[in-house]
Amino acid sequence: MKTPFPLLLSLALLASCAQQSPRPESPQREAALLTHPVLLYRGLKVVAGTTNEIDWTKSSFGVSGQPSTLSLFDNILVSPHIPCWLEITVDVPGVPPPVHGVTGDLAIPNPPPGGANAGPWPVVFDNAPPGHWSIAQATIGGTSNTQASIRAAAVFSAMAQAPAPTATVVDGSANGCH
Repeated sequence: MKTPFPLLLSLALLASCAQQSPRPESPQREAALLTHPVLLYRGLKVVAGTTNEIDWTKSSFGVSGQPSTLSLFDNILVSPHIPCWLEITVDVPGVPPPVHGVTGDLAIPNPPPGGANAGPWPVVFDNAPPGHWSIAQATIGGTSNTQASIRAAAVFSAMAQAPAPTATVVDGSANGCH
């Protein structure tokens, strides 16, 4: 028995539409999809005349430099004289350790307090000096370093003082930071 040509053509078209099993991701593509947490630290000042009470004002969150950024470090040993530190977690793409130039994401409260820009905030690993990460003034918000510092203070204070905190105060050269 001879199969009619239109039937063969229909079967050929149908076979070409059949689902193929998915190909596994390449190692490079898979690594790009992965993220890992990196702990970062911001040095904090304490209120004079207290037993290491954190100064949650712009004075602990100074945005400065050229270009204007807020500095963070991946190691508190870089500045052993800092009395207290704020520890935050940034989600960084790829596999550890982070590479120079990588940008991680910092989740912040939504809506952000103090007029800050919405998150997540990108945090860039520039490693200059070693272990240095930064958040751009434009990311934080405000038209000046002072305004950005005030907004950063509001955001990080809210993160640390929330019922389920996403930032933690840790001791540096002082004991009992709070």
